[in-house]
Amino acid sequence: MIGMISALMLLTGQTAAPVDEAAKVDSVTVTAAGKAAGLPGWSSEVQAIGWPFMGLGADRGVMMFAKTDGRPPSPHQRVLVRHEFRQPQTETGAATPVTYLSERLEQEVDCATRTYRSLVVYRYPKNNLGGVPAAFDFEARVWIRPAPGHFDETVVEAACLTPD
Repeated sequence: MIGMISALMLLTGQTAAPVDEAAKVDSVTVTAAGKAAGLPGWSSEVQAIGWPFMGLGADRGVMMFAKTDGRPPSPHQRVLVRHEFRQPQTETGAATPVTYLSERLEQEVDCATRTYRSLVVYRYPKNNLGGVPAAFDFEARVWIRPAPGHFDETVVEAACLTPD
């Protein structure tokens, strides 16, 4: 429960004190499983740039951030998810392969059904959303129910919580 409250505070921007946008990510994180974890050494180049940190991938090769897009609460929330990768990734589905170290996903969350769907992804050649992005629309915008305990479930739950 505390993890979910922390996630809600992170997504809604209700933190204790304003953070400089260029500030580094804190050394303690909130993960989908609700366990605190230290950051890997490679993360020292990654900056928060106004994004609440949500967790690490299982292999610790990806850092995950998420926030709402600032619209008023509604049955369908728009959520922005950011991934920062340790190693370059390649989008092979493009006409010309795109190599990236950072990506920003726009997702829509249905709070009534606790599902989400991906709308568009922007892939950046540098960490911290750096460089000129390549945009890819999701053709099949199907609603997905996140697996229990996974990062996507944490994002959906946090997006749908309403403050008392």
